[in-house]
Amino acid sequence: GATNYSTRMMRIYLAKKFHIETIVTSHDPSRIYFSENTNIGEMLLICRRWPEGVEKPATQVVNLYENPATPAEAIATAQNIIDNSRGKIKGTVQAWPAERIAAGDWGAVQFLSPYLCQRFIELQEGKFFAARQLGLLAEIGPAGQGIRGIFDRSEVPDENAMTALWYHKTDITQRMLAQTDTYIVPKQGKKKLALDLWARRGRLMIPARIYLPTVRCMSVCLNEKVLGSIWIPCKPKSNVSCLFGQQTLEKALCVYFNSSVGVLAMLGGRSNKKPTYPQFSLDDLRRIPVPDFAKMNEAKVKMMAAAYDDLHDSVLLPLPQMNECDTRKTLDKAVIAALDIDDETAAAIRRELTREPSITGRQYE
Repeated sequence: GATNYSTRMMRIYLAKKFHIETIVTSHDPSRIYFSENTNIGEMLLICRRWPEGVEKPATQVVNLYENPATPAEAIATAQNIIDNSRGKIKGTVQAWPAERIAAGDWGAVQFLSPYLCQRFIELQEGKFFAARQLGLLAEIGPAGQGIRGIFDRSEVPDENAMTALWYHKTDITQRMLAQTDTYIVPKQGKKKLALDLWARRGRLMIPARIYLPTVRCMSVCLNEKVLGSIWIPCKPKSNVSCLFGQQTLEKALCVYFNSSVGVLAMLGGRSNKKPTYPQFSLDDLRRIPVPDFAKMNEAKVKMMAAAYDDLHDSVLLPLPQMNECDTRKTLDKAVIAALDIDDETAAAIRRELTREPSITGRQYE
């Protein structure tokens, strides 16, 4: 796992024992792997033993947009990488600092575009705006696996009338305001556990997994508190909610997640087993960089919430069409005004996202 939080210690171990000289990944949607008997993304590591106490140089990260189809092509690609013949490599090349590799941050593999990789670093480091990890501002969960283990879906309610947002169907979920799509009832003998989970429901929801070429909404709000299966509740903590009101923060976060900057923030730390179909663990979601609302002017927080009020029922186009989506562009305007982000930077992020093979599902052109 080049990006999974759960495999971070493995990456740190490798970086400690070796110099990670080169990382090669495939961003070719038709072949995200290098070996024959798999259908998940793979990466090729070139590691060298390194004398202790000697500073390690940066790691060369090669993200291919066209994966070699024959042994001859593979040999030629390998030679071009060895020779550092960037003009002949069908992909992008980045120098990833040794300190990031040592810390287990191999985020240079996340995007084909080095521009997006660098902008995500700036988001994490608070160079765009004062940022914090989502988990420090909000409670995330419960996750869908626990919900599915304790509840059954039902067409009719029981005496508690529990509801859920179960699916993420892109032909239905096209707006930031969502509607419940099922009742849920506790499984036999699990009523107490069900009630404990029901107490943790929320209005703002973020996804556990998404198919990037068709997804429209990276987050939704509902007018009632619910649980989810594909969706996970995200509830602002009381120490932040008391500043502006919980629903104001929920609306502001929903606008942020659906803006171009928010899409970058969510995808920068995703699992890359299947680039077009990322899955988010609770740890992944907790690490998303979001505005540190406690440091924001109240008027600017309300500006973001007002954008939700204005646009919650407006259709969002799929991510590959972000550059033609008037709703997304209006969300971007609200976010960059509230967070003091340069409009050209936001436009460049939006443009580059729409060219990513993991988002388009097509080979880079």
